[in-house]
Amino acid sequence: MTTVEARSINPDVEAIRHHYEVGNELYRLILGPTMMYSGGYWEDGEDLVATLDEAQERKLDAFVDLAGAAGAAKVLDIGCGWGTMLNRLTTVHGVQQAVGVTLSRTQADFVAAINNPAIEAKVESWEDHKADGEPYDAAFCINALEHFVLSSLTPKERTQRYRVFFKQVHSLLKPGARFVLHTMTVENPPLRRQLLDDLKFLQREEFEGCHIPRLPELAAGLDGLFEVTEIRNEPESFARACRAWLELLAARREEAVALESEETVARFERYLDIFAYTLEDHIFNNFRVTLTRRA
Repeated sequence: MTTVEARSINPDVEAIRHHYEVGNELYRLILGPTMMYSGGYWEDGEDLVATLDEAQERKLDAFVDLAGAAGAAKVLDIGCGWGTMLNRLTTVHGVQQAVGVTLSRTQADFVAAINNPAIEAKVESWEDHKADGEPYDAAFCINALEHFVLSSLTPKERTQRYRVFFKQVHSLLKPGARFVLHTMTVENPPLRRQLLDDLKFLQREEFEGCHIPRLPELAAGLDGLFEVTEIRNEPESFARACRAWLELLAARREEAVALESEETVARFERYLDIFAYTLEDHIFNNFRVTLTRRA
């Protein structure tokens, strides 16, 4: 298990659960049937809300292709959310077993209720996970890395933590296996008062202590462990999803407040709008990185 010392350099578990253990029904209202909490791939002219599910499934299928995961015996999803990728891997892409890790107990309950014997969501840290038996044939981490490193660490310490993360993923994969990472990054944001206030809100109230990585930190962390097969910045995919979720939430706002509270709904509205405009203005990036495990 993770030691007390290791926990002290990770974001607090309860701070993460503050966001991800809001009721599953509220998330279903916001995210729609796919329950996918990341960017989608829309085609030109498609309506953001009407084709949200198709855009999410299109993105997942593209990731499966990038990872070469179709027909695999065993695949890992780090930060698996509500199990959408796990379920699609096994029901559409012929994967025999798909395993996810999450810190959210409500997400794990949701995955269990899918009642798919080929998938499992474990409530544990990425750092504690062990591959039972053979290593994995492929792995994914879709907009979860942003919660794995503590923002109060020094730049050197943060880079070291990303190194630990990539070493762990390396240890879980077969040689030559692919790892598809989707993550937001930020470099040097402009010093505007409204933006600084919004970033403080994200850091202090919604994703307390979580560090959005910088690309050089990730490059240093994976050096020598993985070959970069492909890298692509696609902030618009996540910005469009945030705009779609805001529309869905606005359409059923009274119901959302009844499910949770005015405070919770207002929180979600603010953070989704922050992510949407910072991605649209290219303050935040959203990188898709395909990595191949070195021997």
